[in-house]
Amino acid sequence: MKNKIYAILALIGCMIAQGCNDILEENPKTVFTTDYFKTAQGFQDALNASYSYMRFQYGTNPALGLNVTGTDEFTFGPEPNYNGSGDNLPHKLMGTYDVTPQAGYLGITFNRTFPVINTLNGLIANANQVPTFTELQRNEAVAQARYLRAHYYYLLVGHFGAVPLNLGSGDLAFNTVPYLGFNRGSSETDRQDLLKRNYEVMIDDLIFASENLPDRRNPGEFRLFKAVAFHLLAKVYLARSYNTTLAQSDDAQKAYAAANEVITNLSKYGVALQQDFATVFAENNNYNSEILYAAERIPGSYVNNGYLNANADGIGDGENMASNCFTSNYEQPLLNSWTITGTLPSGFTAGDIIDGRPFLFQRPLRKVAPTRWLTETAFADKVNDSRYHNSFRTLWTAATQNVSGTTAYNNFIAALTAHSRVLGDTAFFLADSPAQAAAMGVSGSNPFGTKYYRVYSSNNWYSNQLYPGPPAPSNTVLVYPSLKKFVDSQRTSQNGSSGRPMPIFRLAETYLLAAEAAFKTGNTTEAAALINAIRTRAAYRPGLSSGVLATRVAAMQVTAGQITLDFILDERARELAGEGMRWTDLALRGESVFVNRIGLNADATGKVLAKHRLRPIPQSQLDAINDTDKQKYQNPGY
Repeated sequence: MKNKIYAILALIGCMIAQGCNDILEENPKTVFTTDYFKTAQGFQDALNASYSYMRFQYGTNPALGLNVTGTDEFTFGPEPNYNGSGDNLPHKLMGTYDVTPQAGYLGITFNRTFPVINTLNGLIANANQVPTFTELQRNEAVAQARYLRAHYYYLLVGHFGAVPLNLGSGDLAFNTVPYLGFNRGSSETDRQDLLKRNYEVMIDDLIFASENLPDRRNPGEFRLFKAVAFHLLAKVYLARSYNTTLAQSDDAQKAYAAANEVITNLSKYGVALQQDFATVFAENNNYNSEILYAAERIPGSYVNNGYLNANADGIGDGENMASNCFTSNYEQPLLNSWTITGTLPSGFTAGDIIDGRPFLFQRPLRKVAPTRWLTETAFADKVNDSRYHNSFRTLWTAATQNVSGTTAYNNFIAALTAHSRVLGDTAFFLADSPAQAAAMGVSGSNPFGTKYYRVYSSNNWYSNQLYPGPPAPSNTVLVYPSLKKFVDSQRTSQNGSSGRPMPIFRLAETYLLAAEAAFKTGNTTEAAALINAIRTRAAYRPGLSSGVLATRVAAMQVTAGQITLDFILDERARELAGEGMRWTDLALRGESVFVNRIGLNADATGKVLAKHRLRPIPQSQLDAINDTDKQKYQNPGY
């Protein structure tokens, strides 16, 4: 049945001209129409399919390119820098702001979401015709559909600005006939009017969802509940508050009210912050009380998850590769000195102390790398604030991908033993600061320190830019702090994608949204209190004495006078780094915020412009419409 729904979504995509060049000629073996939506099973199947397309928006390689690469937090890694083939080029283009309407990754959000929105329009229109629905069931079902429609529109608006509400049969109407138009407006005035309606629709949908979704989600699943709707409602109100043309005077106050509704009713909604930041992302804790919503996958069921091939070794548009794309190349020879003689495992060379690609260390795809601003400025305090070390891997140890007892495993252990090493010994370490690296022997004459393992100063781990030494900088070193929030050691192969849920919204962000809204209303005291709730948790580490913990908590507190928008955005980076929302976060806060914040990324110097706040409308969309004057639909500057 799921495949039937996917077929309907694909067909509807052609009907609304999202890049399909020909109408399909089919010889159906069974009669299957959209009347199926008028049955309880059909409604649920279409709703499930609409949920499933969140997988393309969060955690995939293209989604990371769109939402993470090129922000102040992350830039393109060494693989896109040195290898322009395949999926590497889009990351390089995103990270150098050389995106054109032909860029492939744009379609992940643009082309894929309109067919889903049209399906959701159909569900909302047909809900009253499902005879077995009770009123409660109907309202909850429609609330899920309306939430999802608002969420997809939020992503579209965040990347492209004004987007069509009329897909061929009128605003928010279900379209079932081929349509070759593009109802975006042909002038900036038209598009401002449309953007106003985009916001109104999102807000109306989310208010309905917040009133009709269940109070709590079921354990072990991320079906929507009220807290998620309030969370996104706060984000939408905040986004509109930054639009100088469309902002309403009470937008910030309404954003605060929506976020604060969750914060002041934690037990009602069954949500709570985790005590330890590290446990938010623990593999055995996927459905914890802090994660409000996530894009779920079925571990090991690669075909049903929309992957490109059955063994999930691909890096196309369906796989959750968040665990791999942030990982640097730990396969370089990593010891300062180690000459090995005798029989070695296949592919094992002198200097190796990590054998292959151990599951814990992920596949070293090196697509995305953190900026120096993130690792050195945002995370300047790596002692009192636990989030740096709980977000990034900086220590790699002797490990093997091979199963205990195999010949390859035994040979590796023998090589370790011959050099007085054991599994778990340090392989290499990325120092927290140049001063720490210097204390470990790193200097101009010893660029990797004086230990038996290599020590990398931030001056000599990988960067697209060259920085002053000592030691002499190099962007041929391929190691850097690797985001570990999404580690999946249960993948079926060393190169495999993840079956874990990919977090979308967390309660910690709800606090930050409420703080930002309070700041915008002038209540900096409340803003500081909300941020301090997050920073207090960030000070926690298991095993600290009460005295040390109290000292660290005190050091993490901020005052009302310290609260600025830049500080809030810095705090969002510390808390939410790499979680797939940074581009839209910055884009929806206006041109000056966008340009100034992106400018913190050294790769953006002289390249990022105000026009980049909006992505270009994909050429595939423009090619599919029957208007010969296609340029009038394009965003300015493209």
